[in-house]
Amino acid sequence: MSNQSKIILLSLVLFTVAGCSMSRAVNKTLSPPADTKWVNIEVKNPSQYTKPFPLEVRYISYECKKKRISGFDGSVITEPSYNVIGIPMQQENGDIWNAKVAIAGGGSCKWTLSAVNLGIEYIDATHLGKDLVPGTAVGVSLAFDNDASRNGQYTATEGDLNLSPKYYPYISEWNLGEKKKELSLLGKKSFLSLGVDNLNKIKFSPVIDESKVVKYIGIERKIKGAHSKIEYPDGSVISDGTVFPSFDKIDKMKVGK
Repeated sequence: MSNQSKIILLSLVLFTVAGCSMSRAVNKTLSPPADTKWVNIEVKNPSQYTKPFPLEVRYISYECKKKRISGFDGSVITEPSYNVIGIPMQQENGDIWNAKVAIAGGGSCKWTLSAVNLGIEYIDATHLGKDLVPGTAVGVSLAFDNDASRNGQYTATEGDLNLSPKYYPYISEWNLGEKKKELSLLGKKSFLSLGVDNLNKIKFSPVIDESKVVKYIGIERKIKGAHSKIEYPDGSVISDGTVFPSFDKIDKMKVGK
C-alpha cells in the first residue's frame, strides 16, 4: 500500500471514530440566573384520548462554540452549540397542563432560549378502530431568536400568545411489509417567531373534530401505475399520486351526521 493510500485510510478511520466534530464536549448543564425571565406555557388537552407531549426545548450558546469539518469542501466551520432538553408538562387542573421555560438557561456556556416545540398526541386510538395505534404528534414550533427562525417559515408575533388550531383524525394504513394502522392528527403547520420583551404566557388550546376522519391507504404491492388512496370524510377518493390530504378541503366539507 502506498504512503498516500495509508494517509487516506487513516483519515477515514479518524473521521469515522470522531465524526465531523473537532470540539471538546460542551457543558450542557443549565443554571438559570435568579433574575431570568420565565415563559409560562399552558396546554388545554382537548380529549380523553390525547395528551400534551413534553416540551422540546432548544437552547443555544455563542460562548461555547464548536468546530466541524464541512463535508462539502473540507473547510473548518465554527458555529454555536445547541442543547436540546425535554420539559414534562404538569397536569394542574383537569384538562389544563402547564410548564415554564427560562429565557436565560445560564450555566458556564451561557445558554439562551432558541426554540420550543409543543403540542398533543393520541395516547389511545381504539375508539376510532380496534386495530388502530397512536401515530405522530402535532403542534406548533416557536422561535425565540434569529437562529431558530432563519429558514423563513416563521411568522413574527409580539406579546402573549393564544392559539386554538383545529385538527382532524388522520388514519394511515400501511400495507407494504409490516402492516399497521396509525391514528394521528391532521392540521396546518404553524411556525411562529416570538418577541420575548412582552411575552409572559403561551396558551395552546387545540380543537379536535372527530366527525371528519380522513384515511390514507397505502399500496399493497409495488406495481407500475399503482397509487395509494386518500379517502375523504365525504366519501370521495383520490388516487393520483397525492400522498398527503388537503386540510382546507376537509375543513370545507359538510358531512352528514
